Amino acid sequence: MKKETMLKTKRLWLKPMTVEELEEKVLQTADPELRQAYGEMLAGCRAAPEALLWNTPWKMISKQTGQMMGDLCFKGAPRKGTVEIGYGLEKEYEGQGYMTEAVGAMLDWAFAQKDVYAVEAETAPDNGASQRILEKHKFTPAGQGAEGPRFRREKPETSWMSVYMCLGLSIGLSLGSANDNMAVGMSLGMGVGVCIGMLMDSQEKKHRQAVLEG
Repeated sequence: MKKETMLKTKRLWLKPMTVEELEEKVLQTADPELRQAYGEMLAGCRAAPEALLWNTPWKMISKQTGQMMGDLCFKGAPRKGTVEIGYGLEKEYEGQGYMTEAVGAMLDWAFAQKDVYAVEAETAPDNGASQRILEKHKFTPAGQGAEGPRFRREKPETSWMSVYMCLGLSIGLSLGSANDNMAVGMSLGMGVGVCIGMLMDSQEKKHRQAVLEG
């Protein structure tokens, strides 16, 4: 049986809706714009079942009460290493940091996926609360979108240099101890570690740029 995807934060569970749950959500939503949005998500799930997690809303559930407080979504699978996030919260839960918490978890999940290097979002021009959430997560202005101001957050660059330098130092200490020459062992180990780290960092940057440029 396939393991259920679920994210946990201090106060929340985040669970992707199944197609059946999303079908029910479409039927139950009275607001025409929201209903259309959920309908488009449902169409995306049906068209690309392998990309369900990128198309379906994720339920935002209170650990304390078990109540659904709102939902978040990615607006389709990654394109050129980039995905777009959207979110909505019931009014009774606003102003308590819940959405900031949820967006942080979704960002961590997205950046852990293969070849995802940026997340974008749009807000209504007068939606200061939503913009503050993005600012807290280090999104920066990226022009105008169809809905209003657009924001972008890029994945922090990976640094293999320090990892391999420490690994090389450890190996060098072992070699130095075995040969009774710690200085030479440490120098060789660190030198090899730095070279490998530089090579790994260079390859990662090239791959990242290639994905973002498509």
